[in-house]
Amino acid sequence: MTASVFDSPMFTKLYPVGEAGRLFTHSAEIRAALLVLGTLAKVQTERGEIPEDSAFFIHRSAMEVQIDPAGLADGVAKDGSYIPALVAAFDKAMEAREHSKYILHDAHPQDVADTALMLRLRQLLAQADTALKTLPDSDSRAALLADLPMIRETSLRVAFTEAPEVGTAIGEALKLGAPQDPRAPIRTIANWLTLAGDTAANSALSSPAATALSAQLHGLNTLFQGTSDAASEPLYLPQIALSSLSLLQKATAS
Repeated sequence: MTASVFDSPMFTKLYPVGEAGRLFTHSAEIRAALLVLGTLAKVQTERGEIPEDSAFFIHRSAMEVQIDPAGLADGVAKDGSYIPALVAAFDKAMEAREHSKYILHDAHPQDVADTALMLRLRQLLAQADTALKTLPDSDSRAALLADLPMIRETSLRVAFTEAPEVGTAIGEALKLGAPQDPRAPIRTIANWLTLAGDTAANSALSSPAATALSAQLHGLNTLFQGTSDAASEPLYLPQIALSSLSLLQKATAS
């Protein structure tokens, strides 16, 4: 079997995740990070921090360039983050050192990674919202839908807390909230997803697969809530998110 049922073509109907599965791929992660890097360059040129022609070149290239995730492995092992390796690969792919030297100008790699994650979590919450609305009325369903606007407002924000004016401008461009440290908000979203999975499990016909998903969801979220670092998020968050969405998918289909 595969390391995760959500990556398996054999288990795809037993543990369905719908479009949510695409959000937790290297392709989606890199594409979101490139969008943030391109937006950062655009904001910085508007503030007079980098040349306009360089910002234009970076912004356009960020929408067009193709980066191989496998080529980032050595950099990730060295830095513990994929952003420095992504920037180096982006720099090389642009083949215009006079412009690419301004990629990630005066900014922290983790801010880019965190903001890119928020873009994907925004799409995930939209998919969870749609699925919840198809479930039978219940107190828990109503409470989750009522809490979702607050979750979006308080948790879906850019990082860049050490450069708040830049962060605010990026947030406006990407339709995310003002800068904040994302660690606690990411865990708030994980809690909400766990409750959404509970509501789905209570709405669906009981099955061994649903019971197993629910147990995985609760177990992983309990462990995740005991962490406060970015390194834990790739280990726990995708499995929490896809366990929740799979339960919602199963409840919707039942």
